[in-house]
Amino acid sequence: MKRQRRTPGNKNPCRDRRRVGKAQRARRGAMGTACRPLPILRAGGLGRFLVLLWLMLLVGPLLAAEVRVSVDRNPVPLDESFTLTFSLQGEVQGQPDFSVLEKDFQVLGSSRSLRTTFVNGKMERQDQYLVSLMARRAGRLTVPPVSFGKVRSKPLVIEVTPPAATPANGKADVFMEVSVDRRDPYVQQQVILTVRIFHRIQWRQASLGEPSFRGGEVLAERLGDDRSYQAVRNGQTWQVIERRYALFPQAHGKLEMDPLVLDLQVPSGERPARRRSPFGDPFFDDFFSRQNYVRKVVRSQPLTLQVKPVPPAFSGRHWLPAHHLELREEWSAPLDQLRAGEPVTRTITLVADGVTKGQLPDLVMEEVPGLRVYPDEAAREERLGPKGVRAVETRKFAIVPVKAGSYRIPPLEIRWWNLEKDREETIRLPEHQLQVQAGAGRATTSAPPTAEPGVRNAPASRAAAPATPPVQAASELLLQREPLVRWLLAGNLALLLLWLATLSAWLRERRRSANAVPETKEAAGERRIDERKAWRALHQAAEGEDPAALRDALLEVSGMIWPEQPPRSLEALARRADEPLHGMLMQLSRQLYAGEAARWDGRVIEEEMKKLAKAAAGEKQESAAGALRPLYPA
Repeated sequence: MKRQRRTPGNKNPCRDRRRVGKAQRARRGAMGTACRPLPILRAGGLGRFLVLLWLMLLVGPLLAAEVRVSVDRNPVPLDESFTLTFSLQGEVQGQPDFSVLEKDFQVLGSSRSLRTTFVNGKMERQDQYLVSLMARRAGRLTVPPVSFGKVRSKPLVIEVTPPAATPANGKADVFMEVSVDRRDPYVQQQVILTVRIFHRIQWRQASLGEPSFRGGEVLAERLGDDRSYQAVRNGQTWQVIERRYALFPQAHGKLEMDPLVLDLQVPSGERPARRRSPFGDPFFDDFFSRQNYVRKVVRSQPLTLQVKPVPPAFSGRHWLPAHHLELREEWSAPLDQLRAGEPVTRTITLVADGVTKGQLPDLVMEEVPGLRVYPDEAAREERLGPKGVRAVETRKFAIVPVKAGSYRIPPLEIRWWNLEKDREETIRLPEHQLQVQAGAGRATTSAPPTAEPGVRNAPASRAAAPATPPVQAASELLLQREPLVRWLLAGNLALLLLWLATLSAWLRERRRSANAVPETKEAAGERRIDERKAWRALHQAAEGEDPAALRDALLEVSGMIWPEQPPRSLEALARRADEPLHGMLMQLSRQLYAGEAARWDGRVIEEEMKKLAKAAAGEKQESAAGALRPLYPA
């Protein structure tokens, strides 16, 4: 390999400076300064840079780390267990120290849940610690901060109420408790129904009936999944399964809830004669002997609601009882920078706690001269939370100014009844002033020069005249095509949602079929006997022309036709039927609840119900007796 010959053109001044004298070094002062290393690359500077980089890497994740704590129910009765959830956000290092909870709570156990999901192509990691606790005393107790390494959770206040009274049947192995948060609600006000099943034995094939009322229609919506915890009654520990419903009475007056029925199979306490095992060993004789189970029915205590009518003090047009109401809006552009012919979108959102989406009023905008308003279909949804049902309504309005000027958008007001303060209140959006400028190309053509009569000015007038129509034509074309584009997008979105709903229903039905428990011969025989009794009762009520008996028999038969989602009122049953059954059921309902004279034929109702049952049997399979999986004790 040839060594490169050094020439004056390729000398390294930084290397040769050692060989030159002071005079030459002075002349190369500027060059020598350029050859000095950067301060950050010196030994001391590089060390400080690495230390700073290390601190940034160490402190950065700690600043984003957070531990959030929540409780599954609050308040909680004394001698009943509850669950604390510690959710870890960011890079949290270190094991938790739950010993700080021992002062006011008894730690029954803890577990950790790690789950990774992908949402919109982004990976989300969920890390949670679940701690089962039981309070040591009643009152307002504070969950102290729990340390996870260098990160600590925030304190949480829990209201612990005195223990519930022991049931009269203290010797029972299974019993139920039902309670409501309010016994005198207004019409259409949300009522939280809590059902607790106490047990200390193992069972199988359990099913719990849905709540049904007499005296008026009540909408019932189940709130989430069942909860499992422990409770103490008279020094004995019970396993508890809790189920909650949101009730919405649709008529005022006295409503009576029938006792809830829990149908299950429990051990009989007797074993059949011991069968000899093929191994000839007494130890295996017990293994090959099966436990006998007997059917048991447990009923809860009845409940009574005294529903109040709409108060006279309410002056609104739409009755809306809620615990909390929120009204907000968003605009797609600043209101003082609008142009004629260019659309702006106004999005209005209404959030109400304690109401269903069917109770929400329609969000509308008043007409304003000079503005063209194109409203979209309102999007309504319901969200289930610890306090019941939350309804959300969102609606968008496309607003197109026709010409330049100033426009006033009037305020939007909604009157509602505040259940927390028991009074009428008004929530409103303020009025807005829209400042609209002329559209593009209108500034020079809005005031064309006046043409003098004569031949010389005529061409100028003819040339200036067509300047305005293209802008107007573009604006009109936008106004004509905008609804079409919106409808096309809405149609495509509706087809996509319909396809997703069909796919979800198919997967849910497939999973339900895979998890279904086969029906035993004894249960199938009892079911057929109950069906014959129900149809016989319907026939007798139809022949006797007794409205109340006919209503009860119709609802009993409907429960046999649709065991998973039985209708709880004549109106609900009528919505599933066609004419003439639909009209006769509505007439029967008016006669029972409104006292109106009605015309209906019991024999026709019976025949139409048989046709409806035959059609439903061809579309739907009978569900298994043990379909209520959460009621199986662990």
